[in-house]
Amino acid sequence: MHPLDCCTVCTLASAIYKCPVCYTKYCSVSCYKQHKTVGCDPKDRQNSPKTETDSDFLFDDIADWNFELEDTGADYVPVRKLELLRNSQQLRNLLGNPHLRRYLENINNSNRPDLAMERAMREPLFIEFADECLRVIQDNR
Repeated sequence: MHPLDCCTVCTLASAIYKCPVCYTKYCSVSCYKQHKTVGCDPKDRQNSPKTETDSDFLFDDIADWNFELEDTGADYVPVRKLELLRNSQQLRNLLGNPHLRRYLENINNSNRPDLAMERAMREPLFIEFADECLRVIQDNR
């Protein structure tokens, strides 16, 4: 495991999430909660170096992700539905497009992901991707 891919909280597992405030990388809900109790500062994200691994998107790596979410929010998606997204051949085909991956990277790396998402939602390719994600999740209730 590359050191930059390591969870900055427990340093034991691969970091697959980023704090939306300071971009600290973490591996699980428990590490996120621990990070939030210590506190974070938006200024920290300016010190977070942009690395090649931050922008690399290899869809095959998603098969190795272990979704262990414990959220009760309105936007919560159950693990079994995330698995459906992971296994969707149509989504794999769409993610084969480098332009779509660039949109996703821009949203992920943006200081204002809400604005980046708003811009992306004006692009037919991104709308097709979003619609397919919703279709996969909603078709399998």
